[in-house]
Amino acid sequence: MDTKLIVFDLDGTLLDAEHQLHKKTIEAVKMIREKGIKAMVATGRMYCSAKPHTDLLEIEEPIITYNGALVIDPESQSEIFHDPIPFEIAKRITKMVVKNNYHLQLYINDNLYVAEENEFTAKYEDLSGIEANIVGRLDKFLEEAPTKMMIIEDDEEKQIEIHKFLKNNFNGEIEIASSYPTFTEITAKGISKAVPLKKLAKKFGIKQEEIIAFGDGLNDLKMIEWAGKGVAMENAHPDLRRAADDIALNHDQLGIARYLKEYFQLDLNIEED
Repeated sequence: MDTKLIVFDLDGTLLDAEHQLHKKTIEAVKMIREKGIKAMVATGRMYCSAKPHTDLLEIEEPIITYNGALVIDPESQSEIFHDPIPFEIAKRITKMVVKNNYHLQLYINDNLYVAEENEFTAKYEDLSGIEANIVGRLDKFLEEAPTKMMIIEDDEEKQIEIHKFLKNNFNGEIEIASSYPTFTEITAKGISKAVPLKKLAKKFGIKQEEIIAFGDGLNDLKMIEWAGKGVAMENAHPDLRRAADDIALNHDQLGIARYLKEYFQLDLNIEED
């Protein structure tokens, strides 16, 4: 069946190791759109963090952000879909995370809030291109439902501890995903990139089997599993590679551009420059 929609993750997929878009990737996506195929982005990033990249790609379709919790129309800049974490649940998580002295980030109204500037904040600001708002103790700051919450931790043993404490205390109340090994990303129960994708596909009149999805992280798993053709990057998490229908080359080797060129027989010269 003909492909009518392609959905791309950003980091580790469309973006290279420096979190940048190569001109050949931009060109390949443009060629796809010229064939009448819709191109969408589905990312764990904030909308304001994804926008510079979606602008370069000239994405006209709704942009799925925050692992599916927020969808924005890039033309009107208006919300199409928003499912934040219920306030009372977010408040309980925040109190427990602060008590355990983990690094927590809150995402509210497409703004980033942290308690203090530290190594985790600095690294995330560099990755996302977004400046964090320093607000002091987050359990005293939080007054409305956040779109997403994220705990960052480098230590693997502490990461296991964080996942265990979240599952033990909030089982069935939240979704836990990860776009990077150090990130524990929290959204409302039932949320994934696949949730708004299904709604948008129905709205567009596009069948499941007419969709290709590309990703690399565990936050892409449900989208990859649901799409008619799920493609994992060579650099993807092992669980994602096992779930995928196909594998694209590493994101730092123009994996997306090379895959699209071969699959759709694009007249794209990858080797120049």
